[in-house]
Amino acid sequence: MDSIIAADHLVLEPAIPPLWAMAVALALAVVVVAGARRWPLAGGRWAALLVLRLLVVAGLVLLMLRPSVRWQGRRTVRAGVAVLVDATRSMGLRDALGPDGEPVTRIEAVRRAFASAGKPYGDLAARAVIHAYAFGTHTRPIDHFTPTSQDPRTDLADTLRFVAGREEDPGPFLPAAVILVSDGRANRSHGMAEAAARRLAERAVKVHAVAVGSETPTDRVRDVAVRDLRAPRRVFVGNRIEVRAVLATFGLKGGTVEAVLTMDGKEVARRRAVPGENRTVQELVFAPTAGEAGLARLALAVAPLDGELVTTNNRAPAAVRIEQGGIRILYLDGRLHPEGKYIARALGAAQEMELERRILVGAKAGAAAPAPADLDGFDVVVLGDLPASSLPAATIARIVERARMGSLSVLTLGGLAAYGPGGWAATPLAEILPVAIRADDGQVEGPIRFKPTAAGADHFVFGLDAVTGRAIGFDALPPLSGASAVGPVRPTARLLAESEDGHTLLAVRELGRSRVASLTADTTWQWVLAPAATGGARAHRCFWRGLVLWLAGRDGRPRADVWVMTDRTRYVIADPDRPPMVEVTVGTQGSEAPRVRLTGPATADVPVRRCGDSMGGPGPLEWQGTVPLSVPGAYTVVAEAAGGDTKRAETRLVAEAQDFEIADLLADHANLKRIAAAGGGTFRTVDRLGDLLADLASGLQPQDEAAERRLSLGTGRLFLAAVIALLAAEWFLRRRWEMA
Repeated sequence: MDSIIAADHLVLEPAIPPLWAMAVALALAVVVVAGARRWPLAGGRWAALLVLRLLVVAGLVLLMLRPSVRWQGRRTVRAGVAVLVDATRSMGLRDALGPDGEPVTRIEAVRRAFASAGKPYGDLAARAVIHAYAFGTHTRPIDHFTPTSQDPRTDLADTLRFVAGREEDPGPFLPAAVILVSDGRANRSHGMAEAAARRLAERAVKVHAVAVGSETPTDRVRDVAVRDLRAPRRVFVGNRIEVRAVLATFGLKGGTVEAVLTMDGKEVARRRAVPGENRTVQELVFAPTAGEAGLARLALAVAPLDGELVTTNNRAPAAVRIEQGGIRILYLDGRLHPEGKYIARALGAAQEMELERRILVGAKAGAAAPAPADLDGFDVVVLGDLPASSLPAATIARIVERARMGSLSVLTLGGLAAYGPGGWAATPLAEILPVAIRADDGQVEGPIRFKPTAAGADHFVFGLDAVTGRAIGFDALPPLSGASAVGPVRPTARLLAESEDGHTLLAVRELGRSRVASLTADTTWQWVLAPAATGGARAHRCFWRGLVLWLAGRDGRPRADVWVMTDRTRYVIADPDRPPMVEVTVGTQGSEAPRVRLTGPATADVPVRRCGDSMGGPGPLEWQGTVPLSVPGAYTVVAEAAGGDTKRAETRLVAEAQDFEIADLLADHANLKRIAAAGGGTFRTVDRLGDLLADLASGLQPQDEAAERRLSLGTGRLFLAAVIALLAAEWFLRRRWEMA
């Protein structure tokens, strides 16, 4: 049974429940007293024998209750020393020097250092209890000082807290000193290592740091690493793919490094670098042409060099989704404001669109303004809240020329510097707009309800919900804050939306194969922030997508019955314990949940839930789900929608494992110095480990610690002797007094 604290210094450890023990004792006492009444003895002898028998009963009670008296004492013990050895993969790097000057791994340097410090270690072991631990992603006991260097993460703070313990979870023991043997590189942290060391110092525990590995790049430490290969999520067939990567070199001053970019296994570009120092970091930029539609797998690789420390970081993969029929949009704006941000987000999220946004503001506005030739690669130009003076006259003329030729569509937006107040009335652009503008046009104060006209209610712009295909509803959306005032709609144009008091909000015009639209408001971003029940975020996204699709002449483009997409095409597995989550979105026509499965190096079903149907009612639905990626490789997400005929869609993605242990090959001695300073200890390199052990052996003193003392009253030899003595005395007196 559990112990019972009966008083400050009295503890019971009963063999049976205390109430039962007291009941047994009471019954025995009654039997003894009842039997004593028949004894033929004088009063004194009768009382003496009764007392002896009751004392035996009391002894039985003590045997059943097993009481003990406790108190706090002190005891002297040997001091403790915790040796924490780094067991991460970076300790396998061969940049340390052996006794003969030959390169050895960092963990081998640790082994040799302890082997050569046999005498000081023996002296320390005679005066202290040494506890050895390996650490990395977690801390665990070891029986030697050369653990396998395999952990993928280094967490110095966590291992120091392991020794210090927490208030609610004390550590394994509290030593007098800690020896931290590491290269100092911490790439996973649950807190500050210096703070953990400081906490140990506050508890009279000194933290000593021993550094292993080279902290400076030399020709002895040679390595090249390709890091952070980045490409856009998607591009369109025939467009350039902007690919960027970071190339880091160590110990290669004056050498030559050649990086080769491949797409689906075929070389598409090559760059040569000549490092000017022993440690360099530079960005490489490539622009290959997007080929056939599909998921293109990119890889940037450098051939292994002679004597290179690590070759697993010479290659970095990426993926880009290449799509057919891209609509290229050039969005020019004159200021940073929420409208521009949310328009760019809505158009950038559309699969069939490629957006380039330029902010013409500040000293670099002139450099950012497009030249006439820059317009030739775009299908739609969006002119935001910017004055006509922001663009060269030749660029404005080229916009109008291409619009009249039928090769460019134009969208103008509202704002303080738009339309007439922005000087656009005096430019050729005014001639092609669907509304008349004047220099003295002002602003329309809000709030303004966005209301489609009777003629515009059935227009493609308002009749396209990107998911349901049903009309967008505006009644529940919040009003706009204002709009630019414009003149009457031209006879050849159509008014699609106006305010409740008749101010023009959206008008469109067709110029042969080109189309022009004028939206006078600049606060549709408020729809995105409206309560979810209004459907504002979906309405905003669908409105802008529909408007640009119409401008690009894609209002007759069919939509797939089933489609599937992921939030990214490339995922990085930085920590297997915390894998990245793939966000999957599926669109279907029916109300039955689609079957979604992830296939590749690891397979899994992806549970999905209905996430909305835009404005409500029947029609296509969206389903969303998530699935973790813990194994690197190429994957395919397949979605199947049940119905009359099962329809299938798929998309692909790539997952890569990033080894942070070799992201930076140099040892971080400075970090270890800070930890030692915070912990009140000393900093040594691994070749001076023996000196540290000798100093500890001569300086550590036995520790005086609190210890609980107990005296058992119901067990032990004294108790047994006392019970035997009572029984013997009772037997002796009965014999002497001639009792049976």
